[in-house]
Parts: sequence; C-alpha cells; structure tokens
Amino acid sequence: MTDEEPMDGIVVKMEDPLSVNPLSVGSSRGEEAQVCAICGDKATGKHYGAISCDGCKGFFRRTVRKRHNYVCRYSHTCKVDKDHRNTCRRCRFDVCMKMGMRKEAVQAERDRIAKPSPAATVAEEPLLEELLQAEAAVRQLRSSVITRTSDARHGEATTIDVTDSMHQQLVLMVEWAKRLASFAKLPMSAQVGLLRHFSAQHLVMCAAFRSIPLDDAVWLTNETRLHKNSKDVPDMNRVAARIVDQLTVPMRRLEMNEIEYCALKAVAFFDPIAKGVDDSCGDVDLTRQQVLDAFERHVRFVSPLRENPRRFSQFLLLLPPILGIARDLIEDVQLAKLFGLASIDRLMAELMLPGESVHEDGKNGVDGSPMNGGIGAASLNNFSTNHPSQPSYHCHSSESPN
Repeated sequence: MTDEEPMDGIVVKMEDPLSVNPLSVGSSRGEEAQVCAICGDKATGKHYGAISCDGCKGFFRRTVRKRHNYVCRYSHTCKVDKDHRNTCRRCRFDVCMKMGMRKEAVQAERDRIAKPSPAATVAEEPLLEELLQAEAAVRQLRSSVITRTSDARHGEATTIDVTDSMHQQLVLMVEWAKRLASFAKLPMSAQVGLLRHFSAQHLVMCAAFRSIPLDDAVWLTNETRLHKNSKDVPDMNRVAARIVDQLTVPMRRLEMNEIEYCALKAVAFFDPIAKGVDDSCGDVDLTRQQVLDAFERHVRFVSPLRENPRRFSQFLLLLPPILGIARDLIEDVQLAKLFGLASIDRLMAELMLPGESVHEDGKNGVDGSPMNGGIGAASLNNFSTNHPSQPSYHCHSSESPN
C-alpha cells in the first residue's frame, strides 16, 4: 500500500489516520469547498467544534450521549475516511476529538433544544434524505400523470379503478427505485429480481399509508376509494379489509410520518433473499442494514415520539402482515387473470406474475428484451413516464391521453 492515497480530491497520509486536511482542493471552477475534517466527506458546517459532515456529527453525538466506550482491535492506526469510517469506531472517535470536537458541546446542544413539534419530519441521515427525495419525485410524477390523463375520478372505486391504480403504482415503483443509488449500482438481474419481489408489497404499503386519513377504506392512486366491504369490487374485500385493519390502523396509531414510511419501504425493498439477487445479496443486505441503522437512529433519537421505547420494533412488526397481504393480492391477481375478472396488463403480469409472463416468442420477460412495458434489461433502462403518449399510463383505455 502506498503512503498516500487520493480520495475525492483529498490526500490522506496513510501513516497517520488522524491527518485529514479540513479543506479540499477547489472544484473545477476554482472554488474551495469544505470537507469533513474527520472522514473527508462533504462537510455541512462546524459541529461541536470541528468542520464535519452530518455522518460524523451524528456519530460523535450518539457516542457522547450514550456514553459508548469503543475498543480498537488493532493498534489505533485504522484508516478513517469516507469509505472506511465505520470500520473502527474507536479510531473515528479519536479523530473527532483530535480535530476539535468537544463532549461538552453535545450536552450544551441538548440543553438548548426544546421539545420539537409533533409535525416535525426532518431527516438527519443522508440515506433517509435520499429516500425522501425519491418519494417526492414520484409524488410529483403521480400528480402530473393523473392531471394529464384525467384519471382523478373520485368516488367509489370500480374494478377498473383498482387495476388502473395498481398499474400506476407499479410504474411509479420503477421510477422510485431508479432514483436510489444503491439500486442503480446493481446488475440488471438483481434489479429485476428486487422489483418483482417487492411489487405486491409496494402496492400494499402505498395503499395503507395513503389511507391513514380515511376510516374503513383504501384510498387509491387515482383518488377513488375502495371500502373494505365494497359491493362493487367484492373480489378485493379480503385484501382491502386486511390493509385497513392490519396496516392503516397501526400506522395511524403509531403516527407514522413520511420519513418512517420511506424507510420501512426501503427495508422491505432491499431484501437479500429475493429471487434473482443471489450474486448481489451481499450488496443488497448491506444497503438494508444501512437503512435499518438510519431508520432506528431517526426513531430513537430524532423523532418527536422518540420517548416511546417500543416504537421502532412496532414499525418492524408491520413487515410480516405486509408480506402476507401481498401474497393475498398476488393470488387475487392470478384468479382475476385466470377467470377474466379484470384486465391484467403486461407490466402487472411481468412484475406480479413472473412465472406466467411468457410471451409469444417463448421467452420470459427477465431475459432482457423490451416488451412494450415489460421490465427486461433494455426496457428498464428506458422505462420512463415523461412522455404523455406512453402506453404505461393506461391498462384499459384505448384513447390517447392527449
């Protein structure tokens, strides 16, 4: 290993893991940008006495508040940079202290902070921020799609409303996933495997969280409402009732906010046992662990409801019913397709019924050919809802959205 190793424009002396220049070389325009004095990541300001990023700020705060006493397994010479800052907590804490962070500043901050408003939903974790940004992007996309295609019908849902809403949510799920850096880095086979594994869970979670303001009904993407005892869509009664009773009601009781919803969705999405991700299961599992860590830190230390000691575990206990209801939903879709009870378009079949999505050429959709809305390798890369004329918006109407 060489004595010096470049890292995002910074030179870190390997013989001294504590020596990190707090100012990076300027950008291509000649502007100087501050970097974290501890790990070299992008700094967000001066925290507890040192220029640092939010990650090192949070690490130092948690260490002091919880009175952790870490032990280095080596010789206190561990490398501390953006890629290795979680390897040895003892050496990272030593760097924090050497660069000027003060324990008393943490306590002083705690004394100054008043109890936050229950409506506060600010995320302090970069990973949670990324999830929020992805969610905001697809929410805006949903609004523009519904406005452009005149799909906001309101009132009681029909079978067509249910399948249209499911199709729209699957389109948005793909767009949401493409905005996540950890997903984009995976090979195509793993991406398709995660999307298929999560598709029904996504429909269930979105419906449950969206329906928190309602009583005894599921609020669909196209603004229609499916009552859990609906006579218009009797085949969906079992799923709708379980969504309301086993998910929406607990979410409302836990006062789940958007940060917590996005985090729980990412935990369910990055599942290392999903079919098709075998070669990437380590990367997928690492992402899930990172989301879980950020999720737990938010619930336990940032959330206005952090005084509830069991709230984080209660969120995780929502995952089994989500998976169970998703299986019921897949069964209903299979029956609807088998008996012709509803129109199941190609995208829904590709994502929710992959075992049955064999096309005229005899090839399954995962093989990579773009199949007019399927999720093969080519079509996933080009999958976009930016064009009003794209057939992905409608699974029943033959009219042009224009």
